[in-house]
Amino acid sequence: MERDLTVLCSKILDYSNALSSLFLEDYKKLLTEEFAELSTKQQVVLELLGEKNRTINEIAQFLSITASAASQLISKLEKQGYVKREINFENRREIIVQLGEKGHHYHQSVEKGQLFIIEKYYARLPKDDLERLLEIQEKLYHLAVEAQKE
Repeated sequence: MERDLTVLCSKILDYSNALSSLFLEDYKKLLTEEFAELSTKQQVVLELLGEKNRTINEIAQFLSITASAASQLISKLEKQGYVKREINFENRREIIVQLGEKGHHYHQSVEKGQLFIIEKYYARLPKDDLERLLEIQEKLYHLAVEAQKE
């Protein structure tokens, strides 16, 4: 790779990582200690379930873990009130996992955090800059997805 391109990409990565750190600090302040007991994997599961209900196998596949490990992860979240499990009436062998009351509260807190980040940082940029940023992020995401398949 060309030296200038390497330097440019390194600077982009450095800024991206620095922004992620700043955003993470804000999220930690906003989410307080209420959700401090959650591991990163547990948070990912709650984010997945915020989109839609999932089966244990779907969660396992997404996290690249066994169904047994996913079930243990879900059991801990269930004991804490973040999720609930139900038997799929269409396929009684499947367990459907959905957000519990505390999981919905977590998801609402994350959404408030995102709105805070948007208002504090992104809203200060002109709309055309935001549109270009989105376009570039989308391109980079699709390139990354294709590269992962190779």
